[in-house]
Amino acid sequence: MDFPYMLKVFPEIGKYVPVTLLMAVAAMMLAIIVAAVLSVGQHHKSSRWLVDFYVLIFRGFPTLVIFFVGYYGLPQLLHSRSLVPASIAATVCLALKEGAYLVEIFRSGIASVAKSQLETGLALGMSKSLVYRKIIIPQAIRIIIPPAGNTFVGLLKETSLAFSIGVTEIFGAGKLLATENFEYFDVYLVVGIWYVIMIYVYTLLQKLLEKHLARRFGEEAA
Repeated sequence: MDFPYMLKVFPEIGKYVPVTLLMAVAAMMLAIIVAAVLSVGQHHKSSRWLVDFYVLIFRGFPTLVIFFVGYYGLPQLLHSRSLVPASIAATVCLALKEGAYLVEIFRSGIASVAKSQLETGLALGMSKSLVYRKIIIPQAIRIIIPPAGNTFVGLLKETSLAFSIGVTEIFGAGKLLATENFEYFDVYLVVGIWYVIMIYVYTLLQKLLEKHLARRFGEEAA
């Protein structure tokens, strides 16, 4: 291990941390929207089969295959060149895939709230949508956050696959440096350290959010 060299490339690779974080955060936000739409579709018999098909496809296809189909395959099918930058295409592909996982997390989180909550709200004259917004969803969020956080951690690491379609993020920057200097072990170790740092910081933020929600709902219950 060449520690001086590792210290030298550490900030060079770190320059691409914002690219990785931007892709991950944007993909997660889009995935939440996708999952919310799919969750609504699950409650309608006419669209439930379509949601199930979507989940089957995007949970079944490997991420690399989704990237290649979305970035290379669709333009070829449409007989045109790709109209969007590779970074945007990768972000959308990640969002579509993670949305298929989040919709199941949302479903199980909402299902974990006692049905009596809905019945009580309806008995008090509240509409079904209002009961969900004011009573069920706020309680479900506490249950949803831990598995959704695990999904985000996985998504953050999967941004490394975006290099396969030409996006230079942390892994891409490391691969270019390793190819130039043939210091594969040292460079990829630095890449791994950067991912550990990002995930550690996110884990701390998630714990703070969980404590805040637990304190808030605890006070409301009291």
